[in-house]
Amino acid sequence: MPFSLITADIHLQPDENHPINQAFYRFLQEDAPQAEALYLIGDIFEMWVGDDIGLETYPKAIQLLSDLVKKGTRVYLMFGNRDFLMKSAFWQATGIQPLADPSLVDFYSEQILLSHGDSLCTDDHEYQKMRRWFRNPIIQWLFLHLPKSKRLSIGEGMRKKSQQYSQNKAENIMDVNQQAIAAMMSRYPTCNHLIHGHTHRPGEQSFEVNGEMKHRWTLGDWRPQTQLVKISEQPDTQPLIEWVYLD
Repeated sequence: MPFSLITADIHLQPDENHPINQAFYRFLQEDAPQAEALYLIGDIFEMWVGDDIGLETYPKAIQLLSDLVKKGTRVYLMFGNRDFLMKSAFWQATGIQPLADPSLVDFYSEQILLSHGDSLCTDDHEYQKMRRWFRNPIIQWLFLHLPKSKRLSIGEGMRKKSQQYSQNKAENIMDVNQQAIAAMMSRYPTCNHLIHGHTHRPGEQSFEVNGEMKHRWTLGDWRPQTQLVKISEQPDTQPLIEWVYLD
């Protein structure tokens, strides 16, 4: 039975022997090839500060992703808040197809909305301001033209600051905002399911939008254990959405 897999927040580390990296490598070699498509919806890498650095830092992941595509599994990638600076060299090296945030995807005749999820954390005003600043094409162009050492230093500093920020911020502020979710779903009235990551709080939620029931699936991060969403083709019925647990 055809199926697709969706995951996020892997946060691959520069150390290829890191348990998270090893778990992801096994997944790409053993589980992912069985799927028709794999959707990576943000924060696949702990930090990406340019293709010239990223391709050198994560060579095994790049090779395994390329191998997966060549074997016939379609792979899509959506930017996260840690890795949004992939450019042409990354797409060419992996064969992955870029995916906009949000994206309405047709899974076996069922439309499902995919988003990384950070844009939905609207109560965190400071983060949203920073997000808009870093997604500015001019800012990105200037940053990517800095020397490698400078980009690495800035990226590492931002990573540490983000960790400290998360520890000191109230959990409800860093979580998704229900009104933001409803507003996003209202733009896609034919869609009943939203799948996102970012918050590292896996679970399911049902809620009402304009009198209709909707469903939200939140992906967790890799620790290295994780749970993915599997969407399978179901003859004469709507697709089955279920959790898949990786030990």
